[in-house]
Amino acid sequence: MLSVSGNETSKQSTSDKQDWSIYSDRENNIVYVDFEKINVNLSGLVVRDNDNKVLFKDDMVWQLPVNTIYEVDLSKYPKGEYTLELKTFTAVLRKMVMVN
Repeated sequence: MLSVSGNETSKQSTSDKQDWSIYSDRENNIVYVDFEKINVNLSGLVVRDNDNKVLFKDDMVWQLPVNTIYEVDLSKYPKGEYTLELKTFTAVLRKMVMVN
């Protein structure tokens, strides 16, 4: 089972909530990030464990088309809580992902 919850942190104060979308495939432990639903340009994507260790990193998502649906395979990770970070050029959007 895979569950997603999240928050946003910004390097600059802003009153606008970022609109972005994450879909989870609980059966296969895959998370899909729909870039078209995000209001900002992304620069990178990171998956971290509870110890803040980087397990996966892609610094080249800025080169992908706006209508990309990005797939993050969490099936190789043990059960637990992970942080999915979508990095923009001015902020970091974080979602907690639980692999059960």
